[in-house]
Amino acid sequence: MEHLEQLIPIAAGIMISPLPIAAIIAILLSPRAKANGFAYVGAFLLVCFAFTLVAALTTKGAGSGGSGGDEVIVLVLGILLTLGFLVLAVVSWVTRPKGGAEATMPSWLAAVDSLSAAKAFGLGVVMAVTNAKNIPLELKAGALIGASDLALPAAVGFAALFALAASLGILLPTLLASTGSHAVTRALTALKAELIAHNAIIMTVLFAILAAVQLSHVVAALAK
Repeated sequence: MEHLEQLIPIAAGIMISPLPIAAIIAILLSPRAKANGFAYVGAFLLVCFAFTLVAALTTKGAGSGGSGGDEVIVLVLGILLTLGFLVLAVVSWVTRPKGGAEATMPSWLAAVDSLSAAKAFGLGVVMAVTNAKNIPLELKAGALIGASDLALPAAVGFAALFALAASLGILLPTLLASTGSHAVTRALTALKAELIAHNAIIMTVLFAILAAVQLSHVVAALAK
């Protein structure tokens, strides 16, 4: 159970995802806002849950000969994630719009108004699977759950709670938009523009923070 507190910053790392959030905002500003919004959120949450649970079940008992095996799995994943997030931070910074150039809206984002609920669900799957940081973080979360050697119902429960927490970044706007408030609509419109304009900088900072968090866990593990 000692590793499970690490699930909180990992969930936060998934939750802060500019493009998936911009996509749900665009959906919520479209004609089929409610149905498409919940379809998109449901798909995103299910993908997160699936990857986390699979990782938890496949790593459960990996260290059954003693806690050393569990520690090695978590340590190796921590090192790989630290290096990976550092590389992603550099790439995101280098490829940011330069010289005052405006960030361009992805073409798929402009086509959100015409989506059906099924296509919104598919978009949620695509955004969950193709996000550069999400699957590695979900696998790390699953490994932490697996390393805790929980009973199956508890492992499923932790994976579900983690997926729910990681999806709050798109779930909360969906719940707020369902109220029909004009103030919420205006706020979402402004937020969408800001997320698109500053996506590269947000992701650079986020990748750097995630690398620092993972590095702190690696150092703590090595110091034991």
